[in-house]
Amino acid sequence: MAAGKGFPWRWVIAGLALAVISMTVLLPPPGSVPELESTDDIVETGFTEENEPVEEISVPDTIRVMVLNGTSIGGLASRTQRQLLRSSSDSTVILAPFDPSDTDKKPFEETIVISHLTDISAARVIANILGRPEDCIVWEVPAGNAPVIVDVTICIGCDIGEMIPAIE
Repeated sequence: MAAGKGFPWRWVIAGLALAVISMTVLLPPPGSVPELESTDDIVETGFTEENEPVEEISVPDTIRVMVLNGTSIGGLASRTQRQLLRSSSDSTVILAPFDPSDTDKKPFEETIVISHLTDISAARVIANILGRPEDCIVWEVPAGNAPVIVDVTICIGCDIGEMIPAIE
């Protein structure tokens, strides 16, 4: 038989292969797109309800903390640092790689817990130890790939100045 006179099987096989490849690339794998169950129980309303994602609470193994005194109470940063170091547990070790010092500006009315990590779980642990609500946590993440020296900085305010135990 001559090559040009028969049925073009090569073209059919090439076309099928191209179709399979394009389907594989364009369609998501099975199970990756949630399917709607029954639409019988759906009630039409004027708004849509979005479920907030459940945030997993993670407790870091080690938290590096810098303590700054934002009050006029002498030695408060040292007392707070000692309290934090005593709060270390089997699951979380709190380290203070720097000596406690004073803030540049005083007085701070409220204590601020500054997270230098994108994950604020370390700041939450510290705020919880100090008895502060989560709304005292702010972010100050270094730009680019700058190294993080401490995970959390605490600027102690007058709101907890009297709550920290005196030097023993």
